[in-house]
Amino acid sequence: MNILVVGGDSDPNLSALLATLEKRGLEYKALLVGQQYHPRVTWDINEDILYLNGEASSPKAVFIRHDIFTHLATKRPATAQRAYSWFTTLSGWVYAHPEVRIFNRDNALKVTNKPQVLHLAKKLGLTVPSTLLSNDVTLLMQEMKKGPLIVKPVNGGDFAQELAGVLQKAPIIKNSLAAPALVQEQLVPPEIRIYGIDCQFFVYKLVADALDYRSTSDCQVIPLSVSDVPEGLLDRLAALMRELQMDFCAADFKACPQTGELKFLEINNSPMFVAFDAVSEGRLIGAFVDFLNGTN
Repeated sequence: MNILVVGGDSDPNLSALLATLEKRGLEYKALLVGQQYHPRVTWDINEDILYLNGEASSPKAVFIRHDIFTHLATKRPATAQRAYSWFTTLSGWVYAHPEVRIFNRDNALKVTNKPQVLHLAKKLGLTVPSTLLSNDVTLLMQEMKKGPLIVKPVNGGDFAQELAGVLQKAPIIKNSLAAPALVQEQLVPPEIRIYGIDCQFFVYKLVADALDYRSTSDCQVIPLSVSDVPEGLLDRLAALMRELQMDFCAADFKACPQTGELKFLEINNSPMFVAFDAVSEGRLIGAFVDFLNGTN
């Protein structure tokens, strides 16, 4: 076995990756888990042997995604716990074997802190939105007088929302919200997503009638050329990837309402990608496969 693909059995991103591997005729194995499959896995640490469905395995490359889809379908805590168990077991084997090719190996055991990444991006020359990390309601009310603001959880995990609406329903005690939130100036389209894969970049425009394109299924994805990106932006994004020790990511940008300048929002080291690959004739996943196969 050359490439091992690990993740949820209902993850459409993995289905697309497996289809590309099959089309290219590459040797691979899929270890899919979730509602449909409970494959057998054993890692004998004393002997340092990985067994998959009873067979000793030593893949040369691994593509692994934490399964979120089973829990989204069932809403049961047990499915979330099982997904973490699968991911921890298989990623643990991968991280213990530096000879195995995997995306973001040097970044894998680090926690990506969103506020710190914003600060680092600004330091490296990327323009970021005006941003506050705060639960001070009085301060936030004053800031809203300057212009519309959006709010997101500091740790991610939810869509961007208009701050004014959130303050109307959020629990407030003595002018304080229950926890700090990430509050930013409200940006406008175009929204741009850039995938970085080793030394390659793939650029897409997202068109959606929603504050956060992830909150709607009515979102059009349009592939762009790297020449459509403002001069110097990709160099600065590459510098951020190097600082974070990433060789695979998706970075999101949105425009300033006054100037139209693209401002950096966030970087994701394990993004969704199937919809973006679909509009770029397989080139995005093709770059994944080239990396895993050592042919890039």
